[in-house]
Amino acid sequence: MSVGAFRISPISPTHGTLLMPSSSTSTFGTFVRETVSNLIAPFRKEYKNWPWTEIAVVSVACVGSYTIYKLSPVLYQRFYMYSTAQYVSEYNKVLRAHKEKLFSQLETIKSSNSAKLNVVEIGVGSGANFPFYPRDIIEVVGVDPNREWESYLTDTLKKNRHVTCPELLVGNAENISVIRESQVDAVVSTLTLSCVKDVDQVCQEVRRILKPGGLFLYLENIRSENIIIALIQALFTPFYKLFYGMSLIRSIPENIERAKFTEFSQQLFYANGITFLMAPHVVGIAKK
Repeated sequence: MSVGAFRISPISPTHGTLLMPSSSTSTFGTFVRETVSNLIAPFRKEYKNWPWTEIAVVSVACVGSYTIYKLSPVLYQRFYMYSTAQYVSEYNKVLRAHKEKLFSQLETIKSSNSAKLNVVEIGVGSGANFPFYPRDIIEVVGVDPNREWESYLTDTLKKNRHVTCPELLVGNAENISVIRESQVDAVVSTLTLSCVKDVDQVCQEVRRILKPGGLFLYLENIRSENIIIALIQALFTPFYKLFYGMSLIRSIPENIERAKFTEFSQQLFYANGITFLMAPHVVGIAKK
């Protein structure tokens, strides 16, 4: 029996009068149901395959982080440093192939005035990228707004003696005025452009400090092209900004296009193995 139809049965006089729905009401109801059904049909299959467990885990993690943050800011700072260091370790395992290919591009650069390449890594953090730098040809100046990473950075350098890091500049990537114009061979950024306040300004600073022909290597999480996933990213972004200083909805490929590099090449991909909120990625190389 279809929706909106009625089974007609004999009624004795004692049952009263049968009231039939008007055809206009029935037609309108059917129209609404069919319209809604058609709108959600493309997403029905996708909804079933969504990582609902991950959504629940991330939600609990956000609530837990907020609780620690409110109860003890000092304890939260320690939690943040430890959890971030653990995360980037797992991140390196998942993105190893992409990082190895990206950092191998540094071997194509010939420094004009030094035996070693002068590299600036913005958002250097704990030095998680150091294992991927080519051996014995790199001198890295780290830039990070958080001085607390210094002890982690020291430990990482002990494990990666092929990298020299003479200085950690504590400050924001939007203003690296202590580095002169056209001074460095390459700039590296991984999971950093999603954390800075002004991506366009950072790109301008990168262009300023790069030597002519210098390379900007970047690997970043971005906003999903799937509108529903992008909506969920937007809902979680305030929590990620509060606890991790990170946006989930940056359109970094567009920022690179606006930065007026002489040339650039970038690829969008989905990083399987990390939370779906951060899985949409871009990897690229831009040349001054």
